[in-house]
Amino acid sequence: MAARAWRAAVWMAMLVSILALVQAVPEAEFDGNRKTYVTGVAFSLNFNLLYPSDAALLDDAAELFMRVWYQGEVLSNSSMPLFDTGVLATSGSIGDINVNKHGWAELDLELSYNEQFENGTTRNLYDAWVVTGGLTVIPPAVTVLVAVVTREVLWALWIGVWTAAMIIYQGNPLTAFLRTLDTYMVESLGNIDHAFVILFSWFLSGLIAVVSKSGGAHGIAGLIIKTIKNKRSAQMAIFFLGFVIFFDDYANTLILGGTMRPIADLYWVAREKFAALVDCTTAPIASIAPISSWIGFELGLIQDSLTQLEALGYENLPSSAYEVFINTIPSRYYPMFMLLLQFVLILSMREFGPMLEAERRTQYKHQLNPESARLEEVQIDDKLEPEDDTPRRWWNGVVPILVTLCAVLLGLMLTGYYSAKGAGLDLTAANIFGEGDSYGSILWGSFFGSMVIWVMARLQYKKDGQIFNQWKYWIRFQGVPKNEDGTKSAVPLMDMYASLSVWIEGVKGMTVPVLVLILAWSIGQAIQDCGADVFFSSALSSDSMDPRALPTLTFLISALISFATGTSWGTMSIVFPIAAPTAWIASDGDEKIYFLTVSAILSGAVFGDHATAISDTTILSAMSSKCDLQAHVITQMPYALSMGILAALVGYLMAGYLYAAWVGLLVGFLFVTVFVLLVGVRIDHPQSKLDIFTRLNEAIRVHVLRKERRVFTEVIASEKEYVDIFRANFWQASTFANFFLCRGEPDEVFDLEVASTKLVEAPLDDEGRSLSPSSRSASNEERRAAEQEVSYT
Repeated sequence: MAARAWRAAVWMAMLVSILALVQAVPEAEFDGNRKTYVTGVAFSLNFNLLYPSDAALLDDAAELFMRVWYQGEVLSNSSMPLFDTGVLATSGSIGDINVNKHGWAELDLELSYNEQFENGTTRNLYDAWVVTGGLTVIPPAVTVLVAVVTREVLWALWIGVWTAAMIIYQGNPLTAFLRTLDTYMVESLGNIDHAFVILFSWFLSGLIAVVSKSGGAHGIAGLIIKTIKNKRSAQMAIFFLGFVIFFDDYANTLILGGTMRPIADLYWVAREKFAALVDCTTAPIASIAPISSWIGFELGLIQDSLTQLEALGYENLPSSAYEVFINTIPSRYYPMFMLLLQFVLILSMREFGPMLEAERRTQYKHQLNPESARLEEVQIDDKLEPEDDTPRRWWNGVVPILVTLCAVLLGLMLTGYYSAKGAGLDLTAANIFGEGDSYGSILWGSFFGSMVIWVMARLQYKKDGQIFNQWKYWIRFQGVPKNEDGTKSAVPLMDMYASLSVWIEGVKGMTVPVLVLILAWSIGQAIQDCGADVFFSSALSSDSMDPRALPTLTFLISALISFATGTSWGTMSIVFPIAAPTAWIASDGDEKIYFLTVSAILSGAVFGDHATAISDTTILSAMSSKCDLQAHVITQMPYALSMGILAALVGYLMAGYLYAAWVGLLVGFLFVTVFVLLVGVRIDHPQSKLDIFTRLNEAIRVHVLRKERRVFTEVIASEKEYVDIFRANFWQASTFANFFLCRGEPDEVFDLEVASTKLVEAPLDDEGRSLSPSSRSASNEERRAAEQEVSYT
């Protein structure tokens, strides 16, 4: 009897256990999945697990078996442990699901504790919207097309977002319109990282405006002017001042063009060459500088790509967007090559293409602009220019910028130190800066810099265009002396109200860029949601595509889009969500390929800033330089094309297959130097030699197009020649010293003290041509007489 009772109890316990096991099978609540899937591309389904109340009866070794059904066919079969270190799993995922039919697909997710799916299962239905891969290409293509046709980036980006939303929401135009506004734009604006970017972009823009209005930017230029002795050193000063004003491409363009143009005219630098120097030191420098108005946008796009990869389940990713940014600097081939090209051209006084004729025209005819120049189209907004009686002092530019840089650096170090320490990482420089809060640091630094220039502008007094020492009165508790009419004899550079007003004007100048940012983030998310990222990833990661070719292909695509649209930021926003994740996926997590691809996007986007006539920085460079826009584009095009080809071949292609990124930079530098020596022709060549590109172009014009042969400027013989550092005696100490001391060169025609204390503008006629003597052989007395005719501003 007792034995029978014992057996009954055992059977009852087993029955209860079985029933509990059956009841414990959870249901799935789908969450965190894509809005759109692509036919023929495998994807995953993510879900939360909803357990019954008796799930605690499960054994720690229990497994959850999963399979997905579609139209009576099992698409995927997988399993997962229910416990991880004793903690019950609350979510799951099943991958390798592939649907080959366009439209709505009803997927059935079956869960069980039994591999044979017996003794209890749960069925969970999920409706997936599946589109063909070709549809996902439409939004970026429409964006580029609209930008090319309308020349309006804002419209192009907005229509691109709307087009992507049409695909996501089953072709309903009204729903797509509403979701563009209340979902994509609002979510882009509400993202905390995006809010950081917008705020510090505003703060930096306001800081730059106050620095410019207080005379600080002009003071920096005046400091550099003191070193100028001749044409070569004038060009070198323009070039290096572009590095000083590294923090913003717009500020670089307007400050450099406005302050150095009279000096360039003084030493007969062609307006086309001056505009090229201004343009070539804007985006290339701002895009590379670790602290600039570009950095936030670039970091945001990089972080979005990392977040996208994390959502796809990839591990061992770079620790931060800043780490990726720093690692891309050695492979920013196009901007690096462009900067080196300008440096070598200035050193050797060589030129090629239309720029050679422009320089000879200015040098020997003293004609700053071509006869076809239409300067009436060039207008410069001088709202943020300092007042006439505002002293131009360098410390008003250097101090706030240094404070900003130091604050950003300190913020990165402190936040990185504590983050790395909390994560248990080695306290190396890479880990500290990689873990640092770059967004917060730039935000803090830009606002600290703004406060510093506010205080400096308030505490400095001016009188008759000079700094007035009010401290000798203040330390005696006296006010600033007054004039006979009762007004103060000296006033602050700017009071707090004026500083804040100028700062707000600078912030207003970021209205359109901020709108571009919001729409750029929106289209990036919309393109991702419609499936373009996974489609391109699957296409480029196929066996037919070598991942090592991705950087080159990405650079070419970015260059074409930026050339067509005229916007580097818009190009980045279009290409980044597609190419950056693709590089990581296709290369199976190869950091070298990923860094090269990210660099290719950033470099290719800068290419369009130079090569196209519809770029904002191209137009601003021509405006601030008072150079005809068409002439600027034509003369700069050979620079951009030659360096673009070199970046693609010697840089990204060879670095992808053969050597490390930094080796490609060194090889490229060598190629740039050799290119200038072989192709470039000295401006003062005694036989007026033309470069090979000009001769080829002229042959086509005459023999193919049947046009008349053009008359080029003849070189006028001079007693002196420019020191050619690339001659055989370059390494002789005397030649080396003479070059860097700018000795023994022609055109030492103006008094250095006058040039460094006044911004001298050579008199021009209505079409921008010089009225000064045109003879290279004019005596020093004639040149001095001509100097007296110069008007001082």
